[in-house]
Amino acid sequence: MAKLSRRKFLGKTVKGTAGLLSISILPLGLTACNKSDKPKDIGSMANLGQLSELEKGEFPKKVTYKVKVKDAWVTQEQEGFVYINKSEEDNSLLIMSPVCTHLGCTVGLADEKSREEGVNFLCPCHAGRYDKNGINVGGPPPRPFDIFKPYFEDGNVYISIFDTVKRDKG
Repeated sequence: MAKLSRRKFLGKTVKGTAGLLSISILPLGLTACNKSDKPKDIGSMANLGQLSELEKGEFPKKVTYKVKVKDAWVTQEQEGFVYINKSEEDNSLLIMSPVCTHLGCTVGLADEKSREEGVNFLCPCHAGRYDKNGINVGGPPPRPFDIFKPYFEDGNVYISIFDTVKRDKG
């Protein structure tokens, strides 16, 4: 029977432990890499309405929503709104958060005179100005409005209200 030196024993133990650890972590890594474009539960998402209805009318426009949000054992109904425009690139819906990127105020629609000057949204707190696509064009906001990724099911448009996409300078 061959004797195993202490050095070889420790080397084999470390290699075996590393192998077991890597095998046990592999499924978690593969799961994290598996991204699906379709949400798993649209029941917790805000329904903005039928796509055919959202594509009608003048743009940009304000669209309100109600959604039930479950936090642990408490379910609450929240109301909010988004601004929607058509993307100039591919004519898809551009769903914008109404939250000012300066200090988080809620941004309103600009008056008629400002819209003629290319300012469609105006932050009442610090005069942040945004164009029809939510691009910051004046005032202190450092970047454009955040946007929501739309999800489509049965002709309806859904958004995850807690999952915005940050845009850099437009």
